[in-house]
Amino acid sequence: MKIPKQSIQQGAAAGVILVVLKLVAYLVGVEAMTSGWVSFGQLVLVVAGMFMACALERKAAEGAFSFGQAFLVALIAAVTTTFLGLGMDVMLGSVIDPELSSKMMGHTMKELEESGVFKMVPEDQFEGMLAEIEWAMKPAGQVLSWALGLLFWGVISLIVGAIMKRSDQTQF
Repeated sequence: MKIPKQSIQQGAAAGVILVVLKLVAYLVGVEAMTSGWVSFGQLVLVVAGMFMACALERKAAEGAFSFGQAFLVALIAAVTTTFLGLGMDVMLGSVIDPELSSKMMGHTMKELEESGVFKMVPEDQFEGMLAEIEWAMKPAGQVLSWALGLLFWGVISLIVGAIMKRSDQTQF
């Protein structure tokens, strides 16, 4: 089976916009990078790329556009978009600003203290939790999070595929 061209093109287009969004958030500050609005914007960009890729592939397909085809197109678009976003995250944290993970860790710790989460964590588990948060902000943790996040995008691709499929109009 060939890889649908539109899924890569639309995923890359959404990915470039995602990279610009991440760069703008970085320039605004750590607070913006961890903002819920930026996360929501990322989610909307990925889903929009999935729908655009499916719409263009469906338009190009003559006859039926099966659920499997729609799922594959949506998933490849999501993988492409999120991979470009991952690349930007790794570049920001490794090349552009190696201190970014410690800045984000400080901001995250401040938010967790204000929310009262630390009061619920037993003292003996506190250090382990901090180590896990620090590891998750490093490139290896980001790659693992991306890989596990593909499961989430797989479920979203199932939904997009179900919405965007088209049965063959010539059959009764």
